[in-house]
Amino acid sequence: MAMLKVGDQFPAAKLQDTGGATVEFPAAFAQAPATVVFFYRGRW
Repeated sequence: MAMLKVGDQFPAAKLQDTGGATVEFPAAFAQAPATVVFFYRGRW
């Protein structure tokens, strides 16, 4: 899987937030001065 580099566009995606609401990216980036995306696969 390729990592995003500074200046790369975030790919369009629909994800769920911690409350279960659907968040659309990159539209969510336009609503906040900073956005953090954390992907946690689980404990192995």
